[in-house]
Amino acid sequence: MTLLTICQNAADETKGPRPASVHGNAAPEAQELLRLANKVGTHLMRSTVWQVLREEKTFTALAQETQTSIIPSDFDRFIPETFWDRTNGVLVTGPIGPVEWQGLKAASYAGRPKFAHRGGNILAVPAFDGGETLAFEYVSKNWVDTNGDGSGNASAWAADANTSILDEELMTLGVVYEFLAANGLPVNMAAFAYETRFALMIENDQPSESILVAGDIFGGGRHFGGAPTGNVPDTV
Repeated sequence: MTLLTICQNAADETKGPRPASVHGNAAPEAQELLRLANKVGTHLMRSTVWQVLREEKTFTALAQETQTSIIPSDFDRFIPETFWDRTNGVLVTGPIGPVEWQGLKAASYAGRPKFAHRGGNILAVPAFDGGETLAFEYVSKNWVDTNGDGSGNASAWAADANTSILDEELMTLGVVYEFLAANGLPVNMAAFAYETRFALMIENDQPSESILVAGDIFGGGRHFGGAPTGNVPDTV
């Protein structure tokens, strides 16, 4: 579904006027639906690590503490425990907070590598030697597909024909809930529908180790949960 159909369906459910257009429409009811659709999309993007929004960044380390021009333009947040020095097979822990960062700097820390995110750059302690292949996963902020191929290149609706990379029905239920809440109307049923759909989508998007997968049926190994393996050294 597009932005327009999401908003039209939400209007149908709330018994409001059905807009013929949304983006660029000066009518207050259309502007409210657009605002709510952007609010819901951003909230859902930040609510969990949707697989469709997972991205990987690889780069070559500079021989210095600050790694500049690394953060992708669509970056929203790091996915914990995915930052690895692939050259040495070592997990780079982080992002750590400012208190820990300053404490490590004051103590001339030289143990297992850690990183901080500051000023749009990645800072590493101890500094990398330079030349290491580094990689991390992150959540993309681009939940809107503006070019029709599912790639997603915008963090807000830009036209009525844009589609959501996230589940459209979940988006619609979110807009319905936000509309009712914003207008002081009863929200219990809408909240239940929204939360139920959200839980279902999470379950399907991020299966647990106990869920049967194709590899179990046809003789493959269990899927990797992402936790660091036990043979990773504690220090470097």
